[in-house]
Amino acid sequence: MRLSKEQKFLYSRVAILIASVGWIVSAFAGFKGFPFWYGGFVLCFWLAFGMINYKEKSSVWLFHNKPRLFALFYAALAGTLFLGDQFGLNMHLWFYPFYKGFALLFVWLGLYPFGGLATLELLYFLSSYFGEPLRFERRPETRRHDFFDVLEPLIFLAMIGVIVKGAIGIGPEIGAPVAIIISIIWILAAMVKIKFHIRHPGHYALILVLTALIAAISYELPNAIAREWVYLDAPFLNLSALGLPLWFWILWFLFTLIPLRLWIFLVLHQKMK
Repeated sequence: MRLSKEQKFLYSRVAILIASVGWIVSAFAGFKGFPFWYGGFVLCFWLAFGMINYKEKSSVWLFHNKPRLFALFYAALAGTLFLGDQFGLNMHLWFYPFYKGFALLFVWLGLYPFGGLATLELLYFLSSYFGEPLRFERRPETRRHDFFDVLEPLIFLAMIGVIVKGAIGIGPEIGAPVAIIISIIWILAAMVKIKFHIRHPGHYALILVLTALIAAISYELPNAIAREWVYLDAPFLNLSALGLPLWFWILWFLFTLIPLRLWIFLVLHQKMK
């Protein structure tokens, strides 16, 4: 049975409402100390904001209309974030009090990728709200344009290489500082590259910063009580910004930019004008 436009609109709004109640209840459970709050939170957050962003053809639209491409993106996101998590565990930056052995598969195959998807949908929502919808375009080329289009992927691959080295055993006294330095360089290179492909790069840079800030607050405040994951004292960059270590904010910028980087490469790049 085909639904009318009015029925589709009504059902989508009901689904958005149910998903929104889901992530709010999950966050409330985290504030009450429930140690498994995060999975329900990011799943419902992704669904709620993905349905709001549906007309922008974001990740929920991709899941519904192009499941194979979505599966490829999901696998790339899960694999990249898995390497990052292994790096953090090996560098003794955090640990999971309630996940051991095979239970960690839930972290790597569920929590991490859905957290990245939720952050991507938050970015889409804020972009649309502030009148800067995400459009990755081919702009008039310049030498700087071409230079950063080549340089940024090389730095990204170098960063992944350092993360892999850290994940398989390089010591924190070497791996951690090198990873931080190359991560900062990649963040800067990625922002410059985005400048050449986004209509209003200054506005969009602020939206990226706001996305990272809101995601960090939304994910970390309930977890400060629930402690589904626990941060340890890092051997580097413990200078504070807004009361938190500097490496923490670098981590959240990476968690915002990496899903966007993979999304641009695997999905938006195919639509580039």
